Amino acid sequence: MKITLASVFDTLFYFVAGFFLFFVFVNFYIMRPASYVLSATLAVIFTLFCVKLSVSKKQKKFSSLAQEKLFNAVMTKLNLSDDKTVLSLFSKAFREEGLLLEKKCGDVFIPDKNTAVFFRFNFDGVSKTDIVKCFNSIHKSEKAEIYSETFSEEIKNFAARFGGKVILTDGRAAFSLLEKHNLLPKEDVEILDNEKKPTLDFSRLLDKKRAKNYLVFGLLFVFLSYIAPIKGYYVAFGATFLIFALILRFFGKTAA
Repeated sequence: MKITLASVFDTLFYFVAGFFLFFVFVNFYIMRPASYVLSATLAVIFTLFCVKLSVSKKQKKFSSLAQEKLFNAVMTKLNLSDDKTVLSLFSKAFREEGLLLEKKCGDVFIPDKNTAVFFRFNFDGVSKTDIVKCFNSIHKSEKAEIYSETFSEEIKNFAARFGGKVILTDGRAAFSLLEKHNLLPKEDVEILDNEKKPTLDFSRLLDKKRAKNYLVFGLLFVFLSYIAPIKGYYVAFGATFLIFALILRFFGKTAA
């Protein structure tokens, strides 16, 4: 595992927060010197657990982001490709699935499923006219399956009127089929994100980066509990801030 400044800071964060959080409770039941040792020991165990959990979470997040980026690139590539290229790509995938293909109706016909398959990958999406044309090109006993990146709710509801004769297969299913047989387009496509305008968002209070602020508040309240007359008040709020800091560090959102 690569050690970075951020990982070192996270480790210190978990240890400091854990130590003072344990100390707040242990100090009530154990003499002062022993409470320091026990709190430190528990903090080390807690830190190891948190670091392991954090590394696992980051790995899953990285894998998920990489997969999503690949999906977007593949969909963009399909939307930009001509009909012949798309047909060739999916025909190979169908054959890898052990399906026989015929040129009967649709872009390709699958006798085993009695289904005509149509590919409508483009940036405009599928229209009601597309669905009607696909439906009218099949026989009464056949079905029409339409592949496209996404389908609006209006289109889904419209397709449902045809009594199961029209099947909509979105980009996720198409991606899975191509990925399964190692047929994903090889060309990389750069995806440009739309510029986001700053807005008033109260969810920023749950930003992961604010965890250190709550940690400081928690430590301050714990410290004040030693010099203030009403100790319970400061202990309670100190522990709350420390717990909230840990929760944010694990589950807080990352501001864009």
